[in-house]
Parts: sequence; C-alpha cells; structure tokens
Amino acid sequence: MFYRLKYKKTNRFTKVLLLVLLLNVFPTSASEYSSSNNQAEDQAALETLKRITFWTWEEEVSLLLQNYNNIDYRKINANYVFNELDMHRWGKKITDFLDLATLLLSFQSEEYQKSNQAEFDQAKSTINNLRYRINQLVLSVHPSFDLNYHTLTNVYKGSNIKIAVFDLFDPVLLAKQVEHYPNANIQAIQSFGDPVQLNHGNSVIDVILAIAPHATIIPISAESSTYHQAMAYLENRTDIHIINMSRAFLALDNELDPQFSQQLNHILRRTIVTKSLGNTGTDLESNVTPLRQTLGLGATGNLFSYDLGLIKEFLPSIYTYNDNLLLAINLDTFSHQIALSATIPGDNALAVSTSLSTPADAVYTWSTGNFESGSSFAAPQLAAISALLWQAYQEYHPQQASNVASKVTQALKISTRVSDLGASNTGLGLVDADKALAYILGHQSKQNSIK
Repeated sequence: MFYRLKYKKTNRFTKVLLLVLLLNVFPTSASEYSSSNNQAEDQAALETLKRITFWTWEEEVSLLLQNYNNIDYRKINANYVFNELDMHRWGKKITDFLDLATLLLSFQSEEYQKSNQAEFDQAKSTINNLRYRINQLVLSVHPSFDLNYHTLTNVYKGSNIKIAVFDLFDPVLLAKQVEHYPNANIQAIQSFGDPVQLNHGNSVIDVILAIAPHATIIPISAESSTYHQAMAYLENRTDIHIINMSRAFLALDNELDPQFSQQLNHILRRTIVTKSLGNTGTDLESNVTPLRQTLGLGATGNLFSYDLGLIKEFLPSIYTYNDNLLLAINLDTFSHQIALSATIPGDNALAVSTSLSTPADAVYTWSTGNFESGSSFAAPQLAAISALLWQAYQEYHPQQASNVASKVTQALKISTRVSDLGASNTGLGLVDADKALAYILGHQSKQNSIK
C-alpha cells in the first residue's frame, strides 16, 4: 500500500514537472511568439544585402518578411503554419537568397569585397537569425511523423549496421557531421569520377541518423559516366546491409541500362535497397526558382530524377529478390494526401507490391538548418527503420544470420497500415515500425526488455 501511494505521488510530481517544462519550452501566448519580431532590423539587413550586391530584381524574402510580420499569433497551430502560411518552406527560400547574395558579392573586385565584407556579414547574420526564428516557430507546432517507431527506437540504435548512401555530398559539411554525430560512424566519401558537390546527401544522412543514431554511414558519390564503377563497388562490399539510393536508375537510350540492372540484381540478393518513388523529373523542390533563372543558373538538383518507367522495367527481372527493394512514397503529413504520386501509365502492380508510404513533408535536417520535403526524404526513413529491424533480428535470432534482408522487408510489408487513399497512392500502406518489430520478434511480449 505504501508503495502504491509513493508511486502515485511520484507519478503526479513527474506529470507536473513535465507540464512546467513544456510551458517553458513552447510559447503559450502571442506576445511570447512575437517578442522576437525585429521588423525594422530585418528589413534594414535585407536592403543592405541587396545594395551591396547590386540586387535589382525581385526576390522572395521581402514577401516572406512581410508575411512574417503579419502573422496572426492567435491562430498559431500546425494547420495555420503549414497549410495556410507554408512556413516550413520559408527557411529554404531564405537560404537560397543568402547563397545567391554571397555568390553575387564574389563577382565583385577584391577591393570592393574587402571594404564591404563586414557590413555584408552583419546583414547576412541578421537574416540568418530571421530564418532561425521562423524555423523555431515551425518546430514549436510541428506534428512530427507517425511511423509508430517508439518502441523500436527506444531499444535499438542501429549499432553495427552499415548503410550506404548513394547520393551527392558537400565534403566540408560532411566533416562537420562527423563531429555532430559522435555516436555514428560516418566514413569518408567513396567518389567515382568527379561528381558535383551538393548537400542533398548530407541531408539524407541527417534523416537516417535521426532514427538510427549509431549506424555506420558509407557515402557513395558518382557521375553518370561512373555509375557502373560505383555499383561494382557496392557489389563487392558484402558487409553493407542497406543502400539508400537517391540517384536515379541508370538509363541507356531511354531504357534501363542492362549492366546497371544486372548489378542491382546481384546487390539485392543480400542487401536491402530503399529507393524514392516519384514522377519523372527532379524530386528536389524549387530546384530552378525564378531567381535562379533570372541569373542564368541551372537546377541544383536535376540529377535526382525518379523514373517510374525505369523502375517498372526493372521489377520483373528480379523475381526472387523483389522483396528486398523498398520503394518509398512521400505522404503529406499535414493535408493527409499524397504529395508526390506515381502516374506512369500501365500496370503498376509490381511497384505497388514493394512500395511503402512514409511522411516526408517538412523533415528538419541539421545540415541545412531547414525543412526538406519530397520522396527523397521518405526513402532514408525507410532505410533507418530497416537498419533498426535488422539489428533487432540479429540480436534476437543470432543463429539465423541468413536471409535477414528478406525477413526485415517482409516484416515491414506485412505490418503496414492500410490507407483510405488506396494502393495507387500509398502502395502497401503506411509504415508501422513497432508492428514490424513485433513480427521480427515473433510477436513476443518481451520485446521491451531486449538490449
């Protein structure tokens, strides 16, 4: 009896303490939100950047600043911030503006840059602070994602699981990630040829490590002419458990490249491959903004095309190892509709049978400090969940080391939550990681006690 009374008091105290912490972390009134609204300073900084860089054309930050200053803080909630204001996309637009402003300054003479650098840096810092305040507001009402992975992520962290990330990377940013994720093992980039440097792969790594923080990450980067070399490397790396593939399937004369198809077939015999599924064309949002077009700059992410036609051409060739390819569909968290769906004509039955839905709209990544969206941020979530399930299977069934890949993918597919949006939009359904874990463990009730 004494124990029960003591437990109730302790539990009540814990709840009160949690409530106090939540009230201190998240603003509860309009005044707390708007106290950081430095309208005059932000506007002056924006004008300074435009003046120093001789910016004469229209830009998006002025409108964003106006919208930010006109926010009705009495209406602050997820629907208002995400659906009405689309605020989770503001940070990327501000970053794009600052990157272009920095580029424009670099076009000026060294003497001009030197005389204006301090003022430029101060103004840039002010606008960056605006971006930070915007993203903090978004985070305060973010509904998070419903992958139902609470038990899985509490017990497993991805230890001793190797995930290859086939993407494009910023090596300087990758070095910072190595320091930022001390529990992970981020290896050096395996580059083939001279691939362009983009931070897309860095953001993908962020998404993976947010779910599987102790995993080993193997970055793979290649240009189109060295695809086969990169795939050969992956064929020979028999120790890799999972490959997240943000790059497109390789085409030859508008058809699936036969050598690439054969290489991927060999890899799938032992390895899980997670692949973003979307329409032909780029999956990165706003790759060519009107501003970049004005400056004559091309897309920053036009190497990331997801051609369902090539995927459908590949699927009939893999037969036995079809299960080990997981196609990720982006499910819009906020409107509960598909943000990007596959619309290539013809029979999609095979694609549906290996496709899973994952919320990937407004995924916050440490590398950019912004919210990313698109199916290319759905696939790494599948990769991370697969890594944790692989670890669970290895630890729970140490004597059954063969065919782990198929056991993990089967668990994910058999445990999906059916959506009323239909198979053509969500594939097999929404990911349910904890249910997949129960399947891996043989529906044992002791799952929470596993180390």
